[in-house]
Amino acid sequence: MNKTKLSSVSLANWLRIGAGGSRRRDKGHFVVYSKGGRRFVVPLKFLDHPIFQVLLEMAEEELGTGSRAALTVPCEDELMMHLVSLLRTCTFDLGVI
Repeated sequence: MNKTKLSSVSLANWLRIGAGGSRRRDKGHFVVYSKGGRRFVVPLKFLDHPIFQVLLEMAEEELGTGSRAALTVPCEDELMMHLVSLLRTCTFDLGVI
């Protein structure tokens, strides 16, 4: 299976798992947890950003996708807060990385 297809399958699994919580999310958002357990509700458009894609790949490598556990990325609370803050305030062009 090529990397693009694997990434799209993995992304679909993570979205399904991330949508499983009983806590309310805004439409167009999903829930992700940092390594320390802090909950972040982030826009789906973040999934298009290369930094967030790397976080999801790292999470898949460390934690796998077979579990029904919450979507957890392998970074500390402070780093995740910083990344979310940067992504919320910056617009990004996917053509320029």
